[in-house]
Amino acid sequence: MLQSLFLFSQNREESEASYEIQGYFKNYQEFNLDTLKRKKFNYIRMINSIRGGFEFERELDDSLKQSIYTIIIDYPLGSYMRHKEYTVSVFSENDSIIGLINYDVYRGNINSYFDYEKLNEYIESHNKFYKTELGISDFVDQLKKRKIYGYSCGSNISDLPLEHDDIYFDNIRNAKYFRNWLTAFNPELQTFGVEALKYLEKNKKLPLSPFEKKIIEHIKTRNSKLLICGGCVVFPQKYYDEANKK
Repeated sequence: MLQSLFLFSQNREESEASYEIQGYFKNYQEFNLDTLKRKKFNYIRMINSIRGGFEFERELDDSLKQSIYTIIIDYPLGSYMRHKEYTVSVFSENDSIIGLINYDVYRGNINSYFDYEKLNEYIESHNKFYKTELGISDFVDQLKKRKIYGYSCGSNISDLPLEHDDIYFDNIRNAKYFRNWLTAFNPELQTFGVEALKYLEKNKKLPLSPFEKKIIEHIKTRNSKLLICGGCVVFPQKYYDEANKK
């Protein structure tokens, strides 16, 4: 009975803290990290600025900007403090916020709030340019959490077969996956698509269509910041410098 009461209390406290932070996220137009840190909540004791904060900002297509944050909330559980961690992506056009996605790192829960008229305009433009039929669920799913661009951290990748999500670059039958990555919303996923198709073109003589070459050149020229694996650390950086543009 005591254990059941403790678990109920734990779930209640976490639920109340979650409800409060979602209430803040719903007003996405007013998102501001400094204001959030100062905001008084009933259940949330503090926004942990030591462990979380602003990560980086990058340009997507059509002048859409994505600003990525780690938001950690501390809340009480009996005489202890517990915390929840969220990956938060804020999307803006012309310095006006049009939406927000927050991803609960431990629970895997996703919540998103948008000006859906503006988001649909962005998706329609994306589908026209990339010749895709993607929707809002694809946008949220691909950009909900931090994806890392990299291969085998801590190893010499020249000695290992290149792969992402267990899909190997040296198998020409995987080209259908790489083409889908190329036209994704997520810049890291697009870069995996670029490098996989370039690998197949060079090593397996896979012919690339004029359209695929156009998209590859667009992704390189746009050169969005990626979260890159640098061995034992990850950091935001533009991938396509002069060496990688070839």
